[in-house]
Amino acid sequence: MTRTEPDGELLRATLDIWHPECWGICSTAETGSSLVGHGAAVSGDSAYERCTIYGGSVEHLDQAVAVAHDSPFIRSIHPLDDGPTGAALPAAVGRRARDVFIEYPATDGIGAAFVSRGYVLDGQYRVEDGIETWDLLVHASREAFERSLDEIRDERDADITLERLSPAADATRAGPTGGDDRTLTTRQREVFALARRRGYYEWPREVSARELAAELDVSKTTLLEHLRTAESKLLGGGH
Repeated sequence: MTRTEPDGELLRATLDIWHPECWGICSTAETGSSLVGHGAAVSGDSAYERCTIYGGSVEHLDQAVAVAHDSPFIRSIHPLDDGPTGAALPAAVGRRARDVFIEYPATDGIGAAFVSRGYVLDGQYRVEDGIETWDLLVHASREAFERSLDEIRDERDADITLERLSPAADATRAGPTGGDDRTLTTRQREVFALARRRGYYEWPREVSARELAAELDVSKTTLLEHLRTAESKLLGGGH
């Protein structure tokens, strides 16, 4: 018996997202903390997640949890033990981490919008500077996936930028490795080199896009455009 493959292909997508009903976006934007999410489970009208909040001190973590606790987008938040520094956070020596378990309305979190469509979180999602970054595994045609993103934009009043969409077998998951940079302009090379030196491609990031932009005396939008063009060239995406 011949097996019939469903329409579509296995894709790996990277999305940058802002949406109004998100405690993580509000908390990181207000406190300067960072966040790693470990995926969502949906039951009835509730979604559940374990997240890790990163901050510069225990007091910073307390502040971030307090902001989350007061968020109208969370039904409950349960802090777990503080995570260790050192080996667990090799790129952020001296920083602290705390796991939390949260419940929120499934209609609010963007993760539930992905899970309900059969999309799978590829690793962890990240929130920094008020922007969520999601890596997803998607089995669909490219056209169907992009249509579904339009649906999510409308449903959640979300700004979603599709940063990368590639066949899963071909996609490079790691950040830019600093390979052959002869295709970069002088300015792209300068910006990319500074981002690597300052730990922008580490996780948790040691420097934000806003801080890099201030150091280079450019807007955050200009900085990100330079970085994305450099990344595309170094990863074989053209430009």
